[in-house]
Amino acid sequence: MPLNRVINNPDHVVEDMLAGWLLAHADTVAATDNPRVLRRRAAPQAGKVGVVTGGGSGHEPAFLGYLGDGLLDAVAIGEIFSSPTARSFMDAIRAADGGAGVACLYGNYAGDNMNVQLATRMAEREGITVQTVVANDDVASAPRGDEGRRRGVAGEILMWKVGAAKAAQGGSLAEVIAVARKAIEHTRSVGIGLSACVIPAVGKANFTIEAGSMEMGIGHHGEPGVAVCATASAAQMAQQMLDMVLPDLPFGAGDRVAVLVSGLGATPLMEQYILYAEVARRLQAAGITVAFNRVGNLFTSLEMMGVTLTLMKLDDELQACLGAACQSVGLALRPSGSAPYPSAGFAPQPSAALAPHPPAGLPVAGAAMRQQAGLAAATGSAARPQPGIARSVQGPALDMARCGALVRELIDTICAHRQYLSEIDGLIGDGDHGINMSKGFAGCGERLDRLGEAEALQLPKALEQLSQALMDDIGGSMGPLYGRFFMGFVSTLEHHAQLDAALFGQALAAAVANVQAMGNAQPGDKTLIDTLVPACAAYRQALEEGRDFAQALDAMRDAAEAGKESTRALQARVGRSARLGARSIGVLDAGASSCFLILQSMARSLQRQLSA
Repeated sequence: MPLNRVINNPDHVVEDMLAGWLLAHADTVAATDNPRVLRRRAAPQAGKVGVVTGGGSGHEPAFLGYLGDGLLDAVAIGEIFSSPTARSFMDAIRAADGGAGVACLYGNYAGDNMNVQLATRMAEREGITVQTVVANDDVASAPRGDEGRRRGVAGEILMWKVGAAKAAQGGSLAEVIAVARKAIEHTRSVGIGLSACVIPAVGKANFTIEAGSMEMGIGHHGEPGVAVCATASAAQMAQQMLDMVLPDLPFGAGDRVAVLVSGLGATPLMEQYILYAEVARRLQAAGITVAFNRVGNLFTSLEMMGVTLTLMKLDDELQACLGAACQSVGLALRPSGSAPYPSAGFAPQPSAALAPHPPAGLPVAGAAMRQQAGLAAATGSAARPQPGIARSVQGPALDMARCGALVRELIDTICAHRQYLSEIDGLIGDGDHGINMSKGFAGCGERLDRLGEAEALQLPKALEQLSQALMDDIGGSMGPLYGRFFMGFVSTLEHHAQLDAALFGQALAAAVANVQAMGNAQPGDKTLIDTLVPACAAYRQALEEGRDFAQALDAMRDAAEAGKESTRALQARVGRSARLGARSIGVLDAGASSCFLILQSMARSLQRQLSA
């Protein structure tokens, strides 16, 4: 059913938006060779610390709206509500690197953490020093004392502003990181949701907020908050939000603060200003001085109705950085009596030494392989085959050069279940799991087409293309997790001509070890590990009991299905849905579900080829 939206293709809204953004703001921002990375026109600048961030689309003007002079140098852009890929973060780092190091300032989400970690390791191999600060200002997402689990929300804007100002003033990387860390440590935020939003490619809301109700502590992706209560007046909302924020730092009489009130996309500016007036009156009554403020759609969530409140406790350094001149779509400051934004003595550096892209003349395929090699190295060497599956297992074997059709069948399986996986994810997540997975797997199909039939039939080669497509094209946590999963198969299989039961078992064990090493999840945490670990154990046990290749694959598939089903009764303990607490019980985990589909498809494909 067509949506009443100003869009063309629901699957291409990010690409279409970026095209318009570049045309509308060509005076301040520029494209890079990576279509998901934009830079400010003057970046990189020799001798200046680069400041970068990245995040999902749908929050405009965040993240790319804070790209500009005195603010961010480069931004990595993800799918709607999904982290950018490690490759995009790395390309943003290259685009911002002026030789003085790069500060990556981003929000505390599992996918962002994984992809930034990978990109940082890649940058180190290229000689670029990267340090990070993770925003965790949302008081509703974890209790006081457990700030490491909190989300980053609109407080990220203040962190970017302060860190970028210090960089523009000539600060060192250590100084930029220190002031950005101080900024986020002094910042607290909370949101109220009044209606849901719709991801265009999903076509319907993933959650509902009943008329006459509001969700206290809602997240920017629609994550439920701490309570559902009756819709209150603006005065009551202001009091409830301040009751959550003020004691948390705490803020008190005599403090100077910065205040941000942001709409979530559908809240009229009139109502945002009504809320701000109520907040400002209460702060004044509490003896707290508002020294900096902004009201508007600063950090949104598509068309969600609602507001967020952000407070930062100021000292002289933070206040000076907030007041420094800047120019971007989302924020522009020109202190009274000042000249236009100063260059701080830095000039654009066109030198090839600072070129953010691969050297001219490097074949496209060679560049892609170099990026893939860097990403593999960044995650550590591939896990070695695990003990417990002896090479002496006998039985039928498949020609490795002829069974790559398995990957085509994986692509068909995931694409066919796109809507199913997104609906599962929508119950306790963003609702984009199936959308992003199908995009990544479909992208692998295009890569296989470019390889040609003979190469695409080679199983290690086809799996390598799948791994690369997922890490390059899927944001969030699933890109790196599944990318490393399939790379475990590649590293085990690539030097063999025949695939038998024992070798497949070793490859499966290596793949599972890769996922566990990256995500740190354990069985019972309500993740894809709840599917993978029992599937691997069942396969190993089947071989130890003397069952053949096909029978062992049956055991793997059955255990994977049971593991997937077990996630219904589990409370999420890691990832974004962990913040829902008991509200995550009773729903299948989307990652565990897609993992089951993958293992089931692999089993069917191999069994079909064994019986041929």
